[in-house]
Amino acid sequence: MDQFPRRRFLIATGALVAAPVVRAQGRGGLRTVGSLNNSRPAPPEFIDPLRRHAIETYAKLGWVEGKNLAFRPLYSDGDASRLPGMAKQLVNERVDVIRATTTSTAVAAVRASKTIPIVLGGASAYPVECGLIKSFAHPGGNVTGIAFFQGIEVHSKLAELAREIVPAAKRLAWIALPPDLVTVAGGEFRPEAYYRQATRSLGFELGYYECRKVEDFDTVFAAMQAWGAQAVIVEPGGLSALDAAREIAQLAMQSRIPTFFSMDYNVTAGGLLSYGPNWFDVIERTVHYVDRILRGTRPADLPVEMPNKLELAINLKTAKSLGLTIPQSLLLRANKVIE
Repeated sequence: MDQFPRRRFLIATGALVAAPVVRAQGRGGLRTVGSLNNSRPAPPEFIDPLRRHAIETYAKLGWVEGKNLAFRPLYSDGDASRLPGMAKQLVNERVDVIRATTTSTAVAAVRASKTIPIVLGGASAYPVECGLIKSFAHPGGNVTGIAFFQGIEVHSKLAELAREIVPAAKRLAWIALPPDLVTVAGGEFRPEAYYRQATRSLGFELGYYECRKVEDFDTVFAAMQAWGAQAVIVEPGGLSALDAAREIAQLAMQSRIPTFFSMDYNVTAGGLLSYGPNWFDVIERTVHYVDRILRGTRPADLPVEMPNKLELAINLKTAKSLGLTIPQSLLLRANKVIE
């Protein structure tokens, strides 16, 4: 496995950042960037450092909140059925850019407008399969930005980490979040084949579970425990965001199942391990996308990128509670260790 970068950052999901909003030269020359979030607003201790970083990055590029830039974040409180109405609201308000924080929010934005630029904020998975873009190099349409991943890259890493920490495990459960993988054409993208490909060579028997709302996690964990899961990977998305992170961690502890995530706030909340993007880097790069669009570049001319800084976080308290020993080689590669 590749070595992980050593810089330590607080990582929080792009779905939690109150993205800036830009409005056409309407209200006193302000530009407005609207954001769609399939979650509840994050607590200040998580969101404030990220928001400050976004504001500072905009300022370096000449965008100052209250002078030529305005913020318009909307939150669904975890109810994906509200996203279409929220997207239409931003369209009716004639924002200049919509920052979409997950696949489901991006799909809602695309369905609401084929002309307003939509910037992926780093947490959108499978953008090609879900019909958001034609390809990473040539997205076409009005969508660009930072996608969470494509194919099985992060999946494979998480499965490898599960094997490294629980070497004797035979049954690996995977929780998918279909509400966050809706397609532009209608329906849902099912990534089960990717999961099976990611675990095939590691000797795991895979259990595939779907969770459609936060309240379903209780039932899902009970089913995984009955099946005999010895490790579980939770798909990133609105339902696994900060508003549910503590509940998921508590269920994992009650079930005595080591839990692996792609966002490190899940580890801060009590999950065992995460491997995923550095969100300060994602936010900074997303701001540069918005800046270029506000200055006239078409989304179709901006290739979609993936996070280029992936970081490892480990909760040693949780490992101890589960009776697990984290290999020293893994601890040395970690960017964040909770003791």
